[in-house]
Amino acid sequence: MRCPKVLLPLLALAACAPQPLLLTEVRLQMNANESAPLAAILDYSADRAARPHFTLKHPDEADLVISGAPFASSGPAYLLGMRSDREYAVSVDFEDEAGEMTHGGDFTLMTPALPDDFPPIEITTRRQVRMEPGYQFIPVMRWTDRGPDREFGLVLALDNAGEVVWYFKTNKSVNDVKRLPNGDLIYLEGRDGRIVQINKLGERVKHWHTTGIPKDDVPDDSIPVDADSFHHDFEFLPNGNFLALSTEAREFEEYATSESDRDALKKPATVIGDVVLEFTPEGEVIRRWKLLDILDPHRISHGSLGVGFWKSIYKDLLEKPGYDWAHANAIQYDQSSDSAVISLNHQSAIVKISLEDSSIAWILGDPGDWDAPLSERLLSPLEGLIWPSKQHAVELTPTGSLLVFDNGGHRGAPFSPDPPADEKYSRAVEYRVNEETQTVEELWSYGGLDTDHFYSSFLCDVDLQPTTGNVIVTDGARVKTKGGEMGDGPGSGHHWAHIFEVDRETGRKVFELSIEGESQWAIYRSERFSTLY
Repeated sequence: MRCPKVLLPLLALAACAPQPLLLTEVRLQMNANESAPLAAILDYSADRAARPHFTLKHPDEADLVISGAPFASSGPAYLLGMRSDREYAVSVDFEDEAGEMTHGGDFTLMTPALPDDFPPIEITTRRQVRMEPGYQFIPVMRWTDRGPDREFGLVLALDNAGEVVWYFKTNKSVNDVKRLPNGDLIYLEGRDGRIVQINKLGERVKHWHTTGIPKDDVPDDSIPVDADSFHHDFEFLPNGNFLALSTEAREFEEYATSESDRDALKKPATVIGDVVLEFTPEGEVIRRWKLLDILDPHRISHGSLGVGFWKSIYKDLLEKPGYDWAHANAIQYDQSSDSAVISLNHQSAIVKISLEDSSIAWILGDPGDWDAPLSERLLSPLEGLIWPSKQHAVELTPTGSLLVFDNGGHRGAPFSPDPPADEKYSRAVEYRVNEETQTVEELWSYGGLDTDHFYSSFLCDVDLQPTTGNVIVTDGARVKTKGGEMGDGPGSGHHWAHIFEVDRETGRKVFELSIEGESQWAIYRSERFSTLY
């Protein structure tokens, strides 16, 4: 008997139909590394590339589907996004590159509770539909009566419900945290010149250290960099190199001795000057830009004669503490002009410097005490502009404007009197520079004495969000006096931290949290990342 001809196309289709994914050795278990315990590891082998999808079930919550892991033919893959102190029923399915799904197994995971010394997080505002999607990564500093606890380091990640879904705990302070294209995190560690790269399991991937200032416990495989320090901020250039802030110590025969009396006697002094470095991932320094040579080392402003920040770092190298002349605290690379935009806290100024020839394109700040030829590079303000004061975290937006956290610690020209604490305020502010006319206008701001009055005299961050256009403000150095008033400066009271997300168009907050408790807390910067992966 002959087969009907209609069966032949069906047999051909069957032969071409996708074959089920062949999976072996599928195992899911919690991360054994106590530094990052809210992560699980999926091991598997497959006959072709596939991406795991995790469905997490908990009786008190809606099902959670996590599918951010990349395609691969074998593990390990990470399960990220779990909350603490929960037993999850986890179903794992694999998607191949043709979109076909294959069930990989069912598992049970128990996540650990948060540590006893974890900072208390209180969510006071949450309008989730208006929030920028993603996860808020927050490096938290524990504060003591003597200053930051340098033996406590914590980075935590919150989902849009304000729940902790990942954290990394270490024994050195963690400052600014950035995310690499492969999902690893990279951050400044401590204050003596270290950059660390970790994966989401809390494992160290790479470590860089400066050689100019001796330090203990450097890992054997750490990459040495010929510089005194790393501090506050670093960037990545398009060629893959680092652009980082560093320092030098320089002696002056005659230097200012007062920030309030312009005519005070000058004396010999050691000055700590900021240095911009370009170095390769292998540690080779390609170029240096010394700001003491590019700007005026004798222009001092509020904070320029302070010695506290660098005293403990340079203590074994200098006969007497060095003055913290400019205190650079942020750097942004402007690819359109091959320039660096640098925030100088102790000059209350933001400067743009060409990396090719070290020329200054402009200076944004109060014009007081800038002498020629630098005074020729001062930007002229358009109507209504308020100069930044002791600012942090300058950010170049996609439209070329500048977003800044204007701390407001001492508004006014050098040698002007310090206003009372209750007259001080911080704000998020956006400026636009016109290089042709050498003018600057203020496009937008949030915060002030008559609106939402908040004030952090140091630290802090502000970030424009790519999807919603919202602005996230890390008001991370709040201080409360014993009388419950707004404190002014690190030593004026009890430290606590505050982060909020504001709709740029309406000025309404869509998310807000505080970190406050018996212990003291502060946050230098925080970032909203679109994914945990």
